[in-house]
Amino acid sequence: MTQSARDLLTSGGGKLQLHYFSIEGVAEQVRIALSVAGIPFDDIHVPFSEWPTKKPTTKYGQLPEMILPNGQLITESMAMLRLAGEADSDGKLYPASDVGMRLKIEEALGLTADLSRAWRPALLIGMRPEKFGYPKKDDWAKDEMQATVKKVREEFLAEELPKFLGFYAGLIKEAGGNAFLLGEDLTIADIAAYQVINYFRKGIADHVPADCLDSYPEVVAFLKRVEEHPKVAAYKASKA
Repeated sequence: MTQSARDLLTSGGGKLQLHYFSIEGVAEQVRIALSVAGIPFDDIHVPFSEWPTKKPTTKYGQLPEMILPNGQLITESMAMLRLAGEADSDGKLYPASDVGMRLKIEEALGLTADLSRAWRPALLIGMRPEKFGYPKKDDWAKDEMQATVKKVREEFLAEELPKFLGFYAGLIKEAGGNAFLLGEDLTIADIAAYQVINYFRKGIADHVPADCLDSYPEVVAFLKRVEEHPKVAAYKASKA
């Protein structure tokens, strides 16, 4: 018999587990979606000190990993996000019966993936510069490395980020301007976009000022609406 997404996440004798580090990272969108969908889960944090030992035991050498109540292992955060969305009892996060809306959600998820991909070199150049043709971090002159990181990140802020924020502002306008990316209902596309865009206003990346989104009030207002969604707000309050 075919199981529903909700059955997969709630049935089987155990309790759903999500394994990741004690940071938001790519797992936070899954945590939020599970919480909005009303799916109880154990949020298991793997200490960074234990990662070298645990890494070889994971299927693909990375986290997050999800273990269903029946013991089945799920990998890849986007697969988890879609599964959580389809399990939403209100049928809004990733509506199973509305192919048109799912197509729009997939398009918006793709846009967010494009933004993440565009940011990735600027992020990683300060962590693993050898991946981009530069010396390893410990071998690279500190001043030269810092100047290069600054240049690459400032170029991203000047060229790539405004382009994507304009795309999101357009989606918000098409959806009515005062709700979410695709309409009145929160979807997994909103959750994914919120996580990626909101990162840039945290001020945690060098040379990326916390006010870098201020020129896009429509996008900032969208982030606020996601945060103020009752179920998202409840999840965030539970972590405080």
